[in-house]
Amino acid sequence: MQTHVINSQLICANYNKDYPMIAKGEGSYLIDNKGKRYLDTSGCTAAVTSLGHGNEEVSKVLAEQAQKLAVHPTHLFYNQELEDYYKNICDFAPEGFNHAWTICGGTEAIENSVKLAYQYHRSKGNRRTKVLARWGSYHGNSILALDVGGMKVRRDYYTDLMVDHLHVNPCNTYRVPDGMSEQAYEDELIAEIENTMNANKDDIICFVAEPIVGAALGAAGPTSNYFTRIYELCQKHDILFIADEVMTGFGRTGKNFGIEHFGQADILACAKSISGGYFPIGAVIAHDRVLEPIQKSEKPFFSGQTYSCIPLAAAVGNKVLEIIKRDKLVENSRDVGSYIIEKLQGLKDIPSVGDIRGRGLFFAIEFVKDQKTKEVIEPQLMYAKTVERIAFNNGLVTYGARGTVELSKGDHMLFAPPLNLSRAQADEIYEGMRKSILEANKELAL
Repeated sequence: MQTHVINSQLICANYNKDYPMIAKGEGSYLIDNKGKRYLDTSGCTAAVTSLGHGNEEVSKVLAEQAQKLAVHPTHLFYNQELEDYYKNICDFAPEGFNHAWTICGGTEAIENSVKLAYQYHRSKGNRRTKVLARWGSYHGNSILALDVGGMKVRRDYYTDLMVDHLHVNPCNTYRVPDGMSEQAYEDELIAEIENTMNANKDDIICFVAEPIVGAALGAAGPTSNYFTRIYELCQKHDILFIADEVMTGFGRTGKNFGIEHFGQADILACAKSISGGYFPIGAVIAHDRVLEPIQKSEKPFFSGQTYSCIPLAAAVGNKVLEIIKRDKLVENSRDVGSYIIEKLQGLKDIPSVGDIRGRGLFFAIEFVKDQKTKEVIEPQLMYAKTVERIAFNNGLVTYGARGTVELSKGDHMLFAPPLNLSRAQADEIYEGMRKSILEANKELAL
């Protein structure tokens, strides 16, 4: 029984629920203290467990580096483990990304990316103060990151503390308005972004976006030229493009980074799969063009936290990246991801299954009341959470969410299982979801 935890939105949120106790993890499975096994289809809530649970190689490196050197006085020393790791993640990134920085997680990765973009402009003599982002996005849980993000359920409680960064509409190809072509939809979204940039061109530091949106929109991806056109607008106005790769980076989408499917960026904000969950690691990976004016100014990056740039994080990150490359997990994500996304299309014979989408092992189901009209299921039914509860009882850890329509309605379920998921385990996901959706429909009389 949880008696001492501060119950939060995502940690034991229900005061009256007796949460089952998790005991250990083995590969793609979690095991509770009664011995029941659950397939971790969400990746430890959201896209964290890239290698699965209980990896002995990473555990060994963590222990060895902790004994050797966990932290050091970063104002006086550098460390070879760090330098090796930064070189490795820069080599893993697209060409030209030759500068890196590590912190503790995704929120800090976004914060430091925005800080870096701000200093880029200050070094060039610009006094810009605004970030441009999208509604229907999630970029972290600090006040700045919530302000930049556009996930209503996360940000609304704290709006009094925000400075109101700029937002435009998101891109969700499943929700193209009736009678509008996908090209016209893209044109309309790009026109909105261009008009916003034109009106605020002397004030916008950067544009921040998830290449494929996570929990806020359920693996919603862009139209074909959406990000290419946005990047061109960013270059026109000297606005840096920060790709939020917290969920989509390090092989999750079947490429090293999600943005590589669609275009290019200036800064990559990374976390989650970067460490596989074995240590709190986030990273900022920046292109040469971002650092050039800062280095010319001869001023250091004005940031730094207690656990920035520590060798313990670098050692874990190095081993995780080594395993991702050695075991060809990016390729496995692409191949098994394509297999499960195609197989899940078979769920569309169930009336409440509207869309199956995603890339690699980052995919989602959007639920609807009517497949033809795409009408949402009544919010009070808590449909995605009902499926989540039933799936849990059936041995699947899933992540149900809401917000694909008007930022508050529209149920979906996000999946991000370990990158070494097998086809047999993909079949287990399919069978478990079919069973759970049908049981939910029966319970709710749909």
